[in-house]
Amino acid sequence: MKFFNTITLLLSALLLPFVASATEHANIATWVNQVVTQHPRLQAAIAATEVAKARARAADQPLFNPEIEFEYESTDVDTKTAGISQTIDWGDKRSAQTRIATFRWQHSINDLQFQQQQLSAEVLLALARYQASVVGQQVASKRMDSMATFISIAKLRYGAGDLTEVDLSLAQLASSEANFQLADAQSELIANKQALLVLIGNDVDSELTTLPLFENVPDRPKQPIRDIDTLLDSLPQMKLARAQMDIARAEIKLRQREQRPNPTIGLKTGKEGNESLTNITFSMPLFVRNNFSAEVDAANSQLIQRQREAIDIRRLLAAKLETATQTLAINRRAWSQWESVGSSSLLQQESLLERLWRAGELSTTDYLVQLKQSLDTQASAIEQKTQLWQSWTQWLIASGEINQWLTNNDNVTGNTATQSGNGE
Repeated sequence: MKFFNTITLLLSALLLPFVASATEHANIATWVNQVVTQHPRLQAAIAATEVAKARARAADQPLFNPEIEFEYESTDVDTKTAGISQTIDWGDKRSAQTRIATFRWQHSINDLQFQQQQLSAEVLLALARYQASVVGQQVASKRMDSMATFISIAKLRYGAGDLTEVDLSLAQLASSEANFQLADAQSELIANKQALLVLIGNDVDSELTTLPLFENVPDRPKQPIRDIDTLLDSLPQMKLARAQMDIARAEIKLRQREQRPNPTIGLKTGKEGNESLTNITFSMPLFVRNNFSAEVDAANSQLIQRQREAIDIRRLLAAKLETATQTLAINRRAWSQWESVGSSSLLQQESLLERLWRAGELSTTDYLVQLKQSLDTQASAIEQKTQLWQSWTQWLIASGEINQWLTNNDNVTGNTATQSGNGE
């Protein structure tokens, strides 16, 4: 009965959370926020906002400083003069530069929000894949142990004349296949573990018992979305696109004002021998060889480019939202059906297969085929749960709801704080 007890335990594992442990697990929102806050990519984005903020302050400073001049000339008559000159910002280029720098600062803030949401999604997806691969490796190990026990039973029955040599060979082939599947599961676990390690920057093994668990299937999103335009406008990607357009418009203003030359006024006073000397100067560059109109044309073209890019981004965001919504509904229905029918049917099928094989009413070939189908179904169910969480996370990022969802689950420890819905 050891073989069949192992199978039953293996199948029952699917009804449990991804990782079973009596240890109190970290709150998922707190954990994700901690990982994201400490991630170098977010810290770099925060530093970028500080850079943009400092540049905005720098752009608001006067463009030209006054210049002082001292002159001494010794001929028949000694001449001593001192003067001061100031270049004037004609056309107020300073305010135009300040406006550009301010928009770039806003762009960096929007990029920070975008990086935060993207990292949160990456962390959630990496955690889901890692926990699914842990269960997948456990299933593959149990399958390997089950096949080893099955071969032992098959050899005893072959020695007693109950099984043919062909049946014994099939059992050995099934054991080899289970070994291959275990190797694949172990490789996948290593890859997903490293992917999670890259994000959290810590030793996964030391934190395995405290990682948050994806236990319950999340609630369905609010359907339908009534104002898609408002939702799309609120997404960080669209805010980034609008900031780029604002920068481009401000660039046009600056290039237009740069077509106005900056005059310089100077005042010089001194003595030429015993006579007092006063000198007033005025100079202005003449934009006759280059009136800088090409720069204005380039800035106008830049604005057109940014506008077209914003239209493209909006279309992509709308398509991602629609795709994420439909994919989430499909995966939710599949998982709901499995919970209501599939899991219990699988356990009943294994029990029936055991009785039929022991009674000799089911050949070894048919038994192995149906057993493989049952185990493959279990593996597919694990993958389906992972896909459900992936599609949920993709919907959160596509709708811009990921930060709100994490905030709403900030007071629940050990699970996702949401209950399974009834399907779409």
